[in-house]
Amino acid sequence: MCIRRLVAPFGGLALSVVVLVAVIARGTGPAIAQDEGEIFTVRDVAVDVTAETAAAAREVALAQGHVAAMERLLARLLPREEQTRVTPPTADRIAELVKDFEVADERTSDVRYLARLTFRFNPDAVRAFLRNNDLAYAETRSKPVVVVPVYGPRGEARLWDDANPWWAVWARRRPDAGLVPLIVPLGDLGDISTLDAEQALAGDTARMTALAERYGAEDILLTQAILSVSPGATAATLQVGTSRIGRQASATVVETFTQQPGENIDGLLARAAEAIAEDVQESWKQRNLLRPGEARRIQISVPVRGLTDWLEIRRRLADVAGVERSIVTLMSRAATEISVTFVGDERQLAVAMAQNDLELAYDETLGWRLWIRGAPPPDVAAPAVPLAPAVSAPAAPVSPPPSATGSSLPVPE
Repeated sequence: MCIRRLVAPFGGLALSVVVLVAVIARGTGPAIAQDEGEIFTVRDVAVDVTAETAAAAREVALAQGHVAAMERLLARLLPREEQTRVTPPTADRIAELVKDFEVADERTSDVRYLARLTFRFNPDAVRAFLRNNDLAYAETRSKPVVVVPVYGPRGEARLWDDANPWWAVWARRRPDAGLVPLIVPLGDLGDISTLDAEQALAGDTARMTALAERYGAEDILLTQAILSVSPGATAATLQVGTSRIGRQASATVVETFTQQPGENIDGLLARAAEAIAEDVQESWKQRNLLRPGEARRIQISVPVRGLTDWLEIRRRLADVAGVERSIVTLMSRAATEISVTFVGDERQLAVAMAQNDLELAYDETLGWRLWIRGAPPPDVAAPAVPLAPAVSAPAAPVSPPPSATGSSLPVPE
């Protein structure tokens, strides 16, 4: 049991209420929240301020905490080029975007204030801030990705044993707070029996999929590091090849890192791992970028097997990033038709829906169709019972269907 202070903005930076929060162990497996509240939450913001009095130190610390939390949120949502365009808002302006925040591990002296802060931002307020500043952003959270760090060239490659320093630096990294949760396997007997280094480098998809499933993921981030030191050289060179394998597959990217003066090999590996992790986040954001003023509307047929099926689809649809609204326009016993207004393009919408286990595909006969991933779509005709006239958002162009040659084409992810 720990005591935390829940703080809500009120007439200034904060109004405090003391609450008790029970801390319950949930085991060692991955727990990835998919709701938008978690995406707009920034945790473990450390503040440490010394001033003339503890009260003055606390006031400065809270202002600094707001600024630091906003910086971390923008780094999570904005691609690199957009981050350079942001004018840092003041602490008072940031407070207008904050729904509430928690204070934990608070300590004070006569002149010093220390604490750890957790900020919960208002998603709609943050989106409005980004739109008003003409900033493109991403908020679709990827399903977890399992990192497979292989060290050394083929024939000498290592994965799970203690002689793999590449796995060790990945295992020591702090949990990712970005849009792509990266999970480093424990390297236990189950992992060892599922996949070894040579099988990973050979592209054994079945075994890598099995490893991903052990950690509740679909994709693998295969990263191979090869260290070399040329005769007479004063610095080592690390070559890293990285690719994402699975539903969100990507081409292999090769990067070279050179040891810096005063940097040991462990530091070189750790720096490379951080750079690779940042590149993964950046790539995901670039593929799922939402630009202000790019709202579209499409008509989607949702084959359903009953009320329970429809309610589950509607629940998942409500959590899809980029969807501004969805309206039921037609309904029958076998299917429902909805009008969906969203930001981005159809590929981005399909990727966002996939993170909530929804499958979006285009059929030449029936048009856009949506169903729960893992269940084959029922072969039904489009619904024919109108509920209400279709309502469209002003200036929201209806997306035309893509050119297609097959009878049922999933949107590329």
